[in-house]
Amino acid sequence: MATLSLLPGQDHLEKVAKTSDPLRGLSEFVWNALDGDALNVTVVFEKNALGGLHAIRIIDDGLGIRPSDLRQEYSQLGESWKKHVNRTAKYGRAMHGKEGRGRLRFFSLAGSSEWRTRFLEGGKAQTVTATIEAAALGSCDVSEPVNAEDGQTGTVVELHRLKDTFDWLVGEEAFQQFNAVFAAYVLQYPNVSIEYDGRRVSPEKIIARKDEMSLPSIPISDGSVTDLHVRIIEWKGSMGDRRLHLGADDGIALASQPAGVTAPGFSFSAYAYSKFFEKMHAGNLLELDSLTDPDLTTVLEYVRDALTDHFRTRQSQQASNIIAELIAEGSYPYEGEPKSEVETRERQVFDIATYAVSSYSREFKRAEPSLKKITLALLREAVRHNPESVTNILRAVINLPKARQDEFSSLLERTELSNIIAASSMIADRVTAIQVIRQMVSDPEKRLSVKERGELDLIVQANTWIFGEQFHIALPEAGLTRVMKRVAEDLGKKPRKGRVTKRGGKIARADAFLGRVIPHPVHEHREYLLIELKRPKTSVGRDEFDQIEDYASALISQPEYENTSTSWNFFLMTTDVDKDQEHRITQDGRPPGLFLDLGRAKVWVKKWGEVLRLAEARLQFVQDVLKVEVTDEEIDQRVTAVKSSLLRQRKDAEAA
Repeated sequence: MATLSLLPGQDHLEKVAKTSDPLRGLSEFVWNALDGDALNVTVVFEKNALGGLHAIRIIDDGLGIRPSDLRQEYSQLGESWKKHVNRTAKYGRAMHGKEGRGRLRFFSLAGSSEWRTRFLEGGKAQTVTATIEAAALGSCDVSEPVNAEDGQTGTVVELHRLKDTFDWLVGEEAFQQFNAVFAAYVLQYPNVSIEYDGRRVSPEKIIARKDEMSLPSIPISDGSVTDLHVRIIEWKGSMGDRRLHLGADDGIALASQPAGVTAPGFSFSAYAYSKFFEKMHAGNLLELDSLTDPDLTTVLEYVRDALTDHFRTRQSQQASNIIAELIAEGSYPYEGEPKSEVETRERQVFDIATYAVSSYSREFKRAEPSLKKITLALLREAVRHNPESVTNILRAVINLPKARQDEFSSLLERTELSNIIAASSMIADRVTAIQVIRQMVSDPEKRLSVKERGELDLIVQANTWIFGEQFHIALPEAGLTRVMKRVAEDLGKKPRKGRVTKRGGKIARADAFLGRVIPHPVHEHREYLLIELKRPKTSVGRDEFDQIEDYASALISQPEYENTSTSWNFFLMTTDVDKDQEHRITQDGRPPGLFLDLGRAKVWVKKWGEVLRLAEARLQFVQDVLKVEVTDEEIDQRVTAVKSSLLRQRKDAEAA
């Protein structure tokens, strides 16, 4: 009986060996040297007479590769001798490779690879040469060992017949990325020297700051990741692309990818360590084009969220120094401590924007304190009332660099601060509107002088939310004909010819008309609200009741709308009702205020006190959730501004 062995074919070996990142493939050979207890590793780029890259050599002074290790290393894929060894033999350093794939990584770089390795056998140095061709990854030609004269151990790997020009590998960006890959390892083992194209990896000279953080337990499909910790190194200068390096042990990077973190102004590398990444590496799931594992996606999201929070804090720390200087010179537009949670959050956004301005605008840095004060006051108003406009200001006025604009915009998008600030400003505006309307309709002195046209109608038209949040169309004072034309447009129908009139053929105008889509079995269903205002001093009687009834009859009797799915509400807004008419809005079996039910139309008499109380209750709920407090002083200032605006609008209307 014969025993058959399943051997991996060339296609499978190519898939295992291939990497989309040539620098990673090159780094694998350096890791192999470090796993072999090398203290000195050098990457040399051989160039031809024309200056083009001809070959690549990786030279180390490690223990070399014994023939027995070569046989195991090249005979079984995934059965590296390192799999059962956690520390190097001589110096006890953490091991990088355990999957037996590093020897094949040359496939993406070159047509052939050659190992010339020297090792000690019986106290004497011997040398062996091993060669692998990219076209036959399953075969390795190994020479017979011969004695070495100098007695030194180590390995030289040479890559020939390069598959591309790889000019990028000898550039500054490649060196910075290479530096970042091995920075943590060199920091962990400072007696190790690694050179790349004549330049030594020396992270200690360019490190600005180091931070460590441990992440809480992360749930995944088969349990949780509990050992994840992250090291963050900030560099003094640019390090090219910011990278996130993934590993199982301190200093060991199994893979890397773009950091994907919003951190304006910071040059950094992040190192995430966990046994989980070793498991992912074993399944060949850490390649950039293979990041499809849902557990890996989850863990990386946690890491990136933690990094984002970290750099928000760091940015706040840096901004605080700038803010302190602006306060000292009198340019900072806020005084004292924040008066509410909303102002605290508002200041956070403002301080971040100010940091961006101060960091990247030479003109701002050189400006006099008085000019800085004006600029920052404008910026504060933008943050307070329209946070989304801040980016436009930084682009148009401050001339912030494009890359910094994008990062700042992303920072605002990733935080809820702008939404909260916008919501708080909206609440303050609405509290003000309620206060103004209440004064108009309730104050014994003011209600006598407030006009229905040019005052009360203007503020109602600007604050239709008082009657509900869902209205998608709104018309200020408009004739009934225009109202029905707008309804026709909304329903996708052809508007009727001629005018819409009430009884007697008279035309009429409504003070406000609103429309909305509401949940209904009929998808096209619409609900409309027509509002008729009366002067606050007016106590409505029979004439006013008849007027709103005429409006309702005129609109719902239009023949082209009889078979449409619409419902109507008509509000007669008042402060008081004549006593002889009270019985019409307090009928048994009907809600208070309803005096006519015409099927698909209901006619109501609504008192301002009731409507404002309901609007205030809805607003209070949002205030409680956001913990928004609007001070009496702010209300007084806003009321004054609203009244001035109303006065201007009324004068403009009269002049027209």
